Amino acid sequence: MFWKKKKPETDLIRYDSEDLRLAFRYHFKEGQGFPVTFNGKKVTVLDISARGLAFKNQGFQPDDADTIRFSLEVPNYRGSTLVFAGLRILTIDGESVCHCVFENCPPEQNELLHKYVLEMQKDDLAH
Repeated sequence: MFWKKKKPETDLIRYDSEDLRLAFRYHFKEGQGFPVTFNGKKVTVLDISARGLAFKNQGFQPDDADTIRFSLEVPNYRGSTLVFAGLRILTIDGESVCHCVFENCPPEQNELLHKYVLEMQKDDLAH
């Protein structure tokens, strides 16, 4: 018959695995990342997710690790915003950016990181 039922629009959306990764990562605008100390050197965070962060290489090597501590300014959040976790460099790309993963990050801090990324993305969209 001529009135065939159309598929819902949501069935037509396809996700590329790289796009999905970016959906949950917040990229700071130039010069707006926050500082952390990694292996005795102050680095500026370029992007962050609940799984890790990235910063410019300052002579580090893959597998270098340290324990880091930083506080997040989370919009619309009351409670402790202190993050204390291990950080390990997984890879260093061709643009000399260290891509790191959080280690030994408690679930409540993982949720705080998710909340931070979401709130920062919402704030960017609002402005």
